Amino acid sequence: MKVFVTGGTGYIGSAVALRLKKAGHDVSALVRSKEKGSALQAAGVKLIVGDLGNPAGYAATAWGVQAIVHLAQDHGPTGVDLDRKAISTARELLHGSVGGTFIYTSGIWVLGNTEGDAADEKHPLKPAQAVAWRPAHEQAALDLAKDGIRAVVVRPGIVYGGPGGVPAMFFGTASKHGAAQMIGEGNNHWPLVHRDDLAELYVRLVERAPAGSIFHAADASTHTLREIAEACSRAAGKGEVSVQPIEKARAQMGPFADALALDQKVSSEKARTELDWRPRHEDFVAEADKLYAEWHAAQ
Repeated sequence: MKVFVTGGTGYIGSAVALRLKKAGHDVSALVRSKEKGSALQAAGVKLIVGDLGNPAGYAATAWGVQAIVHLAQDHGPTGVDLDRKAISTARELLHGSVGGTFIYTSGIWVLGNTEGDAADEKHPLKPAQAVAWRPAHEQAALDLAKDGIRAVVVRPGIVYGGPGGVPAMFFGTASKHGAAQMIGEGNNHWPLVHRDDLAELYVRLVERAPAGSIFHAADASTHTLREIAEACSRAAGKGEVSVQPIEKARAQMGPFADALALDQKVSSEKARTELDWRPRHEDFVAEADKLYAEWHAAQ
């Protein structure tokens, strides 16, 4: 299948593009520059240089693809508009395509606090302020079905593994300051997913996810933020954690701080049952030493 991946050089996008290529697909990726996409190109991924803000710059090259996997994220002031534009561009590129597929990447923060339950895909949405716009974009993506497009939404948990990911900031603060810094007392739960396992799920979504479906992507662990931070600190040779009050975190990070403070448990049983998804990494805390070594080697 001819697959076009936005955000091809991103933390998640690069892993997804490479995994799709390994699965035998004809993959092209939107990149900011050929230099940043050199590893993808070496693996046989075709590079399309451009950005979301200028669809005309990449649409002609991407025309004729059978599937679009939207992974690009822009955290600037125009990021929401660019995300919406990416959905409308996907409609134009896939309109009239037989079996055209669009995979839209959302995230578990649209669920808000899950109140102790393992939230599945039917759970009511109470999005954190940082992603308050995203449910409408999920619906806009699913509405592509009206144009005959097989649209699917995926909500990854907090991604980790390799050189980046949100939990890696604990490795950084523990290494630099002697203690992993967390927001609040750390009693809230974080649903996690390893980057490689997530990339494997995207292959299954592209190949056989039903039209109009939504899938969560999280491992089976239910660790608290404190447990994760302590494991990161031990792996970095420190073992200490420090508490940053939520008010101070908000002053530094804005709404992103409240998203990190969410208490969430998320079920990905649907992906396991319907797509036979089997994550190989199910316990961040147990693998913290290895994860730290991989992260440290990439710095």
